[in-house]
Amino acid sequence: MSIKTFIWVVIEIVMVFILLSLPGNNFHTQSKWFGDFPIDKLVHVCLFGSLSLSFFIHFEKTNYPPLKKVRAKALVLIFCILYGIGMEFYQKYFVPSRGFEVNDMLADAIGAILSLPLFYWLNNTILIKKK
Repeated sequence: MSIKTFIWVVIEIVMVFILLSLPGNNFHTQSKWFGDFPIDKLVHVCLFGSLSLSFFIHFEKTNYPPLKKVRAKALVLIFCILYGIGMEFYQKYFVPSRGFEVNDMLADAIGAILSLPLFYWLNNTILIKKK
């Protein structure tokens, strides 16, 4: 097991929790630079894409073969999607001036899913050294 990649996964999980726990009134209104583009959805895509990518890389670096299979990647995606749904419920009930948004859950799922082809591209090109 790669301890560095494991620490990265833990940091990602904690970072997503902290960032999604910030009260909604801590954020500025929409910038005029982006017009009506929903920047907060892009943040969700990036957060959950990075989270799932950290899992994929950690699993690739492990010496335990079942974690390198498609089934493990599917479980990562399921975990990230459920984590995103759970965070929306958490925000609704426990974070001041934040609410439950289905579009945030969709952005979380899109980020997690888009990280899979990114992982395969990185794995086959530059990021992960082949044994």
